[in-house]
Amino acid sequence: MFVEQLILKHSFAFCRVWGSHEEHDLHVHDCLEIGVILNNELEYRFNDYTYYGRPGDVFLCRPFEPHWSFARPDQPFECILILFTPSALRNLPEGNLLLKPFYTVQGVQPFIPACSCYAQAIRQSALLAMEAQEQGKEAWKTNQYMHFINILLQVNAFVNESNAADDDFNLVHYEIAEVVGYMLKSYQKPLDMEILSRQAGMGRTMFFKEFRRLTGLTPNDFLNRLRIQNVMDSLRTTNESMLDLAFASGFQSLSTFNKQFKRITGVSPRDYRKKA
Repeated sequence: MFVEQLILKHSFAFCRVWGSHEEHDLHVHDCLEIGVILNNELEYRFNDYTYYGRPGDVFLCRPFEPHWSFARPDQPFECILILFTPSALRNLPEGNLLLKPFYTVQGVQPFIPACSCYAQAIRQSALLAMEAQEQGKEAWKTNQYMHFINILLQVNAFVNESNAADDDFNLVHYEIAEVVGYMLKSYQKPLDMEILSRQAGMGRTMFFKEFRRLTGLTPNDFLNRLRIQNVMDSLRTTNESMLDLAFASGFQSLSTFNKQFKRITGVSPRDYRKKA
């Protein structure tokens, strides 16, 4: 498995891509990803789970989640990928709520079938966004952002409807999901896990257990990944010092920042910046 470095010129991007059946490794990247299949079929793997996608299907990929995709022999697939970082929603009212589906595991399937009204709306928005870019329409970036927000609203609506029909997504999961939303909004501040567990109405042990159940991560690891993701975005787009970036992202020391960055990405912050 390897870390794929995706260099976004802006905090979000629409890309038309083609894929083949050639062998490649599982990879991870720090961007959030939405894939909309346009032509032919593909096999999509997330960790140990494999899905088979058809035209119109939509896939959601969380940051730092190992994944790969394969086409059928002699049938290269065509997709539109929407790649973005949390900073794309930083100034949007309640933008953190639109990020929650990408930071939870249980109750959120990475697959929206083509037959659903949500997948159909996402496909239409993705096509219009690509058309605006490829034709160089006036204010095409603004046009794309409008479609980008609509796509996230459709993803959120799909997840909410799925959870409402899922008996396993109970009140405990709802409370943890609310904490996830709060962390997405406040990860740059000092966060006390004891306070967060009380916010969820649980003791510390139960909170850690249910948090891992819903997100696949401990609260501390989840928080560190959010902070590192924010730093990676800043390393690509600013010349701020490592110390300033570390503290601005919520780390209390440069040594902790360096340690967590290398643990999560496999490279040091300085090496990452050199390659960006």
